[in-house]
Amino acid sequence: MKYLVFLSVIFIAACTSKSDRLKEAEAFYALALENKDPSLARVALCQIMLIDSNIPAYQDSLARLYIASSNFETGLRYAEKVCKNGPCENILKENMAAAYQQLGKNDEAEKLIQGLIADTKENKYLFQQLLIYFNAGKTTSFDSLSSAMLQQIETDSSMAKTIVPIVAPSSGGDQMVPIKAAVYFLIGNNALNTTRDINKGVEYMQRSLKEFAPFEMPRYVLQQVEQLMAQQGR
Repeated sequence: MKYLVFLSVIFIAACTSKSDRLKEAEAFYALALENKDPSLARVALCQIMLIDSNIPAYQDSLARLYIASSNFETGLRYAEKVCKNGPCENILKENMAAAYQQLGKNDEAEKLIQGLIADTKENKYLFQQLLIYFNAGKTTSFDSLSSAMLQQIETDSSMAKTIVPIVAPSSGGDQMVPIKAAVYFLIGNNALNTTRDINKGVEYMQRSLKEFAPFEMPRYVLQQVEQLMAQQGR
């Protein structure tokens, strides 16, 4: 019932001033956030943009909502406006890089991630760089960076403690994984999908599980490999 009341207020408010309509739309957005409803939040943000399209904070929020809902092109359009017209937060740049990767625009994603590496020195962005090399099929760059990361993990405690998100097959959400296990997984995945080296792929999937036993993705991949080999009678 609350939603109907706020929607009615917003959409029949042509007779009120711009500032009043903006306050009403902002109240609707706050209510959507309170109820943790991303769909209604997106409706409210779109209404805010119709009233005043030059508020960076709301452009930023709308960009993130669109990207989170896999509407990458629309999300990037709003995100690029934010970054062009003012400060661009690191979390927005991360989302933009992920969206560019989903669209196959790995060069654009790489520029953003390299900028984040230079600006923040955060280890999690090195893993994102490695993921870009994997997705782009840049085998030489992938091998070089993965080796360097594994060496750094052995000597750098902050690097070793870094965790990164990997999709969990059981839920479709993210599982937070120690970076060493994640690098092993990507090396194995690269061997299976890029160089077609099954033995190496299986070895690194097993290393990944040894490093982090609850890791869902390598376990899932090993099951798929086992099924494939059984079908081929190997």
